[in-house]
Amino acid sequence: AADDRVQLNAGKVLGNYQSLTLLGRGGMGVVLKARHIRMERTVALKVLRSQAMSSPHSVKRFQQEVRAAAKLSHPNIVTAYDADEVDQIHFLVMEYVEGQDLSALVKKNGPLSVETATNYILQAARGLTFAHSKGVVHRDIKPANLLLDKKGKIKILDMGLARFEQEVGPRSSTGAGTLTQSEQMMGTIDYLPPEQAEDPEHQDAHCVVQS
Repeated sequence: AADDRVQLNAGKVLGNYQSLTLLGRGGMGVVLKARHIRMERTVALKVLRSQAMSSPHSVKRFQQEVRAAAKLSHPNIVTAYDADEVDQIHFLVMEYVEGQDLSALVKKNGPLSVETATNYILQAARGLTFAHSKGVVHRDIKPANLLLDKKGKIKILDMGLARFEQEVGPRSSTGAGTLTQSEQMMGTIDYLPPEQAEDPEHQDAHCVVQS
């Protein structure tokens, strides 16, 4: 968007990282392909939009995504390398995965075979099982958040709506003290489990599995 403070022109520098190309846009941020200037390692940068940076709630949610990503090191989850703030611009540094998400893949090539779909679901389940073992619940699993690399490996991405199971407390009608506001829908409607629609604050691994 034109109002982004980071216009992401090739060569834009954020700390130790130089942007190369724009990979995608989301509601809260943009994702860049970038390179570490000294290490010459290619990475993906998720940068919080300027409009989101003006919202304390959005900044807290982004910080929660950073915390969730830091807990997770697994072959089926996109690895987070670093997080930083430069000139009041918040960004998360992740591994760059050359490939495409399953939503784009199906749109391009049509439905997957049962065998292939089962393989991808199993890989995603392994990643989610590991996340649950660390107390992290994703809350927005969908084809667009499952990235397929060139070797056929599935990588779960986008922890923007993730929550920590240890943060589950007494049920409250106000949502006070949480990042989920009362009566606010969390997730993507097409893939949303009914219990998450009813009570997004108190989702845990058991709810996700049962869905």
